[in-house]
Amino acid sequence: MPPLTPARALLLLVSGLVCLTTASGALVGALFGGPATALLVAACAGGAGLGGSLFARRRALAHFAAAQRRAGAQGYAEGIAHGVLAHVTAYEAAVFPCTGPGGVTPEERVARRTVAYRTAALEEVPQPVREAAADALAVLDEADRAAARDALARLATLVRQEYARP
Repeated sequence: MPPLTPARALLLLVSGLVCLTTASGALVGALFGGPATALLVAACAGGAGLGGSLFARRRALAHFAAAQRRAGAQGYAEGIAHGVLAHVTAYEAAVFPCTGPGGVTPEERVARRTVAYRTAALEEVPQPVREAAADALAVLDEADRAAARDALARLATLVRQEYARP
């Protein structure tokens, strides 16, 4: 069975409604005028249902496509913001290694810092996230553990709040 995409679900729904409209027309025609009237009313009701459904289907498919584009853009921006958060926390792990001062080589620390700065400076990153990341990176460069913890908490909260809205 093919996957149930929005277009396929709409097609199945519209087909069912047209069949229901046709059958209802036939029933009403049979009640009020016999078999010939039933056929005529069923054809008219089915034709009207089909015409209306084609009009509604085109509008619905255009709406589905627009909603899909918006969701894709929102998901891309959210992924970029979460990537910034991940790279900034990776840099934090290099600045304050759990294994002690010799746990991270200077080259690794510089590499993580470079990646964090480049990711935070991407054009696709929303401005509030970019500013919070810049603040966190500045605090990490100073190696102030308490201030870094607060700045990273602000960044994480901002990323979560930025995309918690529908």
